[in-house]
Amino acid sequence: TSIAAIPLFTIAGCLLAEGSAGKRLMELVRASVGWIRGGVVIASVLVLTFFTTFTGASGVTILALGPLISLILIGNDYSKDDAESLITASGSLGILFPPSMAIIIFGVTNIMTIDIFDVFKGAIFPGILLTLSMIIIGVIRDRSKIRIPFSWNTLKKAFFDSFFELLLPVFIIFLYFSGLFSLLQTAAFTVLYTCVLEVGIRRDFSWKAAAAYILKSIPIAGGVLIIIGAAKGLAYYLIDANVPTLLTDIVQTYIHSKYVFLLLLNVLLIFVGCIMDLYSAILVVSPLVMPIAESFGIHPIHTSVIFLMNLALGFLTPPIGMDLFIASYAFNKPVIKIVKNILPFLGVQSIILLLVTYIPWPTTALLQ
Repeated sequence: TSIAAIPLFTIAGCLLAEGSAGKRLMELVRASVGWIRGGVVIASVLVLTFFTTFTGASGVTILALGPLISLILIGNDYSKDDAESLITASGSLGILFPPSMAIIIFGVTNIMTIDIFDVFKGAIFPGILLTLSMIIIGVIRDRSKIRIPFSWNTLKKAFFDSFFELLLPVFIIFLYFSGLFSLLQTAAFTVLYTCVLEVGIRRDFSWKAAAAYILKSIPIAGGVLIIIGAAKGLAYYLIDANVPTLLTDIVQTYIHSKYVFLLLLNVLLIFVGCIMDLYSAILVVSPLVMPIAESFGIHPIHTSVIFLMNLALGFLTPPIGMDLFIASYAFNKPVIKIVKNILPFLGVQSIILLLVTYIPWPTTALLQ
């Protein structure tokens, strides 16, 4: 049943991206923090993170919101190169927050080892660390003298204008984490709520247009499901062929330090994130990695979060990180230019990845 939630969350994400939700949320954060240095940067990172959480794919977020947020940042005297690199670097942050499809698929793939609920909890603190790091770099690079004067009336208006959009993550977190709804029921509620919001309340488009957007999202969801089917078959074959046991024996024979193993695991997973899409990597590689990590006494939730963070970083890693090419397309700029601008963001995310890798507390604190 968890797999059935994937196309539902994809539909909800596409409807939100096509409507006015992004603009409303941006106005709210601008009204609340636009009066401080980097306020628009904070708004941009939070909105990008929010949308990737629902679309499940950083590329979709960059394509759907990248040009709009870039114009807003540039209009607030932010450098064009800095704006585009910030958007590209922030596009994958949302995969660490509920109801991330990446976590759902990871949990479904390793259902005998981990609980999806625990992975959601384990990924929250690392996700917050990465989000804060992108905000801090963005604020440091903000040379703008433009400030939006703080006004309670403006903030109140922006809050009420985006009130129903803000309710959505609250409902999802409450319904799922309280145990009232299963993951599939939560996904179905999300689609229903999004449809009523965009068509009935906001009137951003008609029911006919909504149906067209839903049809547009089907190839994305369908592609993911095909990948899941094919990769599941490969994963079962590898298990039947005893590959995990063989790899475990090889690693235990030649690698005796848990810390060396973690370093090699990061290198391997970043490479995997470069050459494979998110879902293929989870479905094919994670069943091989989990038992090996467990043999070194590494907590399964810790391994899960390291895995997801590496894949997110792999999207940005030159020369073949997927988000680099998507950003090149979205911003009509050579990939080499995108790579050059993204390096500071990539460096900071790599440091946070290493901290989370060698300090398990952020991933296990909420499991106690």
